[in-house]
Amino acid sequence: MTLALITGANGFVGSHLCEAFLASDYQVRALVRPSSDLSNIEGIDLELLYGDLNDPESLRDAVEGVDIIINNAGLTKTIDPVMFDTVNIAGTGNLLEAAKDYSKISRFIQISSMAASGPASSYRPLTEDHPPRPLTAYGRSKLGGEKAVLNFKDQFPVTILRPSAVYGPRDKEMLAFFKAVKFKLKPTFGSGECYINFTYVKDLARAVLAAVRTDTVSGNVYFIAEKKAYSYSQAGDIISEVMGVRALDIHLPVPVLKLAGLLSEWIAGKRGQAVIFTEDKAAELSAKYWLVDTSAIEKDTGFVPRYSFKAGAAETIEWYSRRGWL
Repeated sequence: MTLALITGANGFVGSHLCEAFLASDYQVRALVRPSSDLSNIEGIDLELLYGDLNDPESLRDAVEGVDIIINNAGLTKTIDPVMFDTVNIAGTGNLLEAAKDYSKISRFIQISSMAASGPASSYRPLTEDHPPRPLTAYGRSKLGGEKAVLNFKDQFPVTILRPSAVYGPRDKEMLAFFKAVKFKLKPTFGSGECYINFTYVKDLARAVLAAVRTDTVSGNVYFIAEKKAYSYSQAGDIISEVMGVRALDIHLPVPVLKLAGLLSEWIAGKRGQAVIFTEDKAAELSAKYWLVDTSAIEKDTGFVPRYSFKAGAAETIEWYSRRGWL
């Protein structure tokens, strides 16, 4: 049976990856940090291994004997932006070195982010050959992680996936948007309607499986998302329809978003506790066109998303409600 190493296995995306690979008859070795909350993978039949991307010694045992590595671990929030590079670039490099020295893998999958590419400049979606222009420290670190992976493309096959706006059960980042709609407020951001391609987490897991199973050219980069784009207002309408509530539009212009991000960042610094909503996040929310063309992965692997935003939102809302999150 094929053994897959999944880093960041206990998180939102990582736990769905574990479930998808186990359901597809892979053995799964889950790499988690010693301090990790394991509630998302509790009761799942996997091999649990404690380690850290920034602890090279711990990575030797993690990669030994594995056939596939899915590097899903990464830092998404911090009070010290330098740590983005420490984890997302240097940590990725440590894992790659360990894979080269201690394993013979058939494929290395890097879970990156559309943040690495930055937004499109118009309603015309980005393709993978578009020069990356990340807006944030996080996005620049994810791009740096991609470059680290590409340095190994001649050592073993590597594939880079850039999902856009991942949501679904267990996600806490988009929970605030769902909560706002429940409280009958439908937020829109920036200087007018902003558009985005969403990615339901179960579709992302299917995309990773497709990338593992397909002999694509080493070093290829692929965008992952539902083909249809939505404005935040349209997304809010869909969520309010599923919830059965009538929500009022509330527009947050760029200066308000920026000020709110700065305030959130300042409070986080005082508390010594990282938050997702920062000045950088406000810049991302203000960008008008987070739009991608996903035809490359469809052509090369046959992967096509199954979930519309309405179907994914319905499952997400049902899960949030059962857990008391909404």
